[in-house]
Amino acid sequence: MLSAIKDLGYFVSSRDLSIKRQIEGKILSVVLDEKNSTFQEIGIEDFDIEKTNRYLYKEGASKGNKPAPIAQITEPVKTFNKKVRKWLVDCQNIPDISNTDLELIKKINEAFVKSESLIEESLKTKFNELSKKEKKFLTIKLDGDKKYLGDYPVFRKALSYFEDRKRGGSLANDKICSVCGRQRDEVSGITDVYKFYTIDKPGFITGGFDKSSAWKNFPVCSDCKAMLEKGKEYINSKLNFKFYGLNYLLVPKLLVGDKKVLEDVINILANASQSVSLGEKRKAAITSDEEEILELLSKANDVLTLNFLFLQKQQSAERILLYIEDIFPSRIRTIFETKDKVDKIFEENFNFGKIRQFFLKSDEAKKERDLDKYFLEIVDAVFRGKKLSFAFLAKFYMAAIRREFIKDARKEGKTYFFIRDAMMSNMFLEKLRVINFQEVMDMDNSIFEQVFSRYGKSLATPEKRGLVLLGVLTQLLLNKQQADRGAKPFMKKLKSLKMEEKDIKALLPQVQNKLEEYDSFDKGKRLIAEEASRYLLMAGENWKMSIDEINFYFACGMNLCNEIASIAYKKEE
Repeated sequence: MLSAIKDLGYFVSSRDLSIKRQIEGKILSVVLDEKNSTFQEIGIEDFDIEKTNRYLYKEGASKGNKPAPIAQITEPVKTFNKKVRKWLVDCQNIPDISNTDLELIKKINEAFVKSESLIEESLKTKFNELSKKEKKFLTIKLDGDKKYLGDYPVFRKALSYFEDRKRGGSLANDKICSVCGRQRDEVSGITDVYKFYTIDKPGFITGGFDKSSAWKNFPVCSDCKAMLEKGKEYINSKLNFKFYGLNYLLVPKLLVGDKKVLEDVINILANASQSVSLGEKRKAAITSDEEEILELLSKANDVLTLNFLFLQKQQSAERILLYIEDIFPSRIRTIFETKDKVDKIFEENFNFGKIRQFFLKSDEAKKERDLDKYFLEIVDAVFRGKKLSFAFLAKFYMAAIRREFIKDARKEGKTYFFIRDAMMSNMFLEKLRVINFQEVMDMDNSIFEQVFSRYGKSLATPEKRGLVLLGVLTQLLLNKQQADRGAKPFMKKLKSLKMEEKDIKALLPQVQNKLEEYDSFDKGKRLIAEEASRYLLMAGENWKMSIDEINFYFACGMNLCNEIASIAYKKEE
């Protein structure tokens, strides 16, 4: 992955591609007069991405307690003294600077000391005038509000010096760079491009507890470090996408040496918003992100692969939640073709949101999402073609379906939304061969075969078909009760959809008897009951199904009530 990021950084640099990522917020500037000897005012301006070099701004550089020439404000006085002002004081100690530059730095620091109270009061006043919702940054402006720190060579030199000094904690000479694979004059183990590990903890350090040996973990030369930073900056700017409460970075990787291919892909990525209209995007998208470009990339040839990096930022560190490596465009094409098939069958647009809703929280009362890892496991399986257990999925499907069932918010003639979404998700995964279902090939054709065959291999065993038809018959009874009594007392018999095999087999005669009591056991319902009975008898004893699986297929039948009933009554006619 890092070599792909480095290649991308080199390409971006060689083509001088713009990396414009809007940063919303205000900049408060401690402004000194034209002689840089006296505090003049606190200036306020919008953050301008085009001026990041003049600000000496580097994203993430001022996190924690690190001094920096520009820093996001937490508490205005503290940010000024502990970060910005401290950075200017440290600049006095950098080696090999001219007397003129040293005098300038000392003059600035003396101005801060002389007007310390006035600066602090002015900062607090200006800070409180701004909206609390806006990001706010603090920096220094010199020469009577005409120049930023980055306009002075000495401060650019200081920034490089502090960065090199930090890297100097673990240096080695004439070693192999782990990114470019070449022997370089100098490599460092402190790169800070992606913070996947830290040398502050002994477990991350090679060679005992000696930090000077940390370069052995991840030796990187200065050239590769610069290209990694450039590549990361471009990825964060252009290839950063939303994924149902998560974020992923998309990293293209060439399989051949033709840079023209990478250029074509970059053009697709950079101009995605112009390539497809918003309406078309929403129709074709498989995620909730309006900027999604996966459908466009699915049309590319297999001369490159795509890497998906799901990262979670934790304070100053970054944790990899999921890394999906080397996915061919043809695989993404297969995913979209499968989505199209599911869309046509259900006459509804499928996307990962259908799956995501079952994998948010294990308990609705929880504040934080705790099922992200399971959702990412499914995403990984979809892209890589790995196998999943249906019993695993059914557990989470049924947790949501039971909540909906107990609330009974959907009345007669309405769709059980969670059941329908679970059926769509199931079909999507089954057609991608992510989940497999047992098939029984010698079953006689049913009058409901057109329904069973439409929903694929998931209904290819007698017990599953029997459960579906019993679910249909039960829903017809509940509809009758709702129409006649305005209530559904028979729902108590369904045990909140936690029925076992013995409960199911006892349920069929109970449903039939209750329909007889309502004088509603007509020929259409008898036909459904006969087919349900035939399949349940074919299934025999001791089904190899969990309670969640049993109740899932029963619930599917409740959702398919109108579809099955229309066939039964058409047959009756």
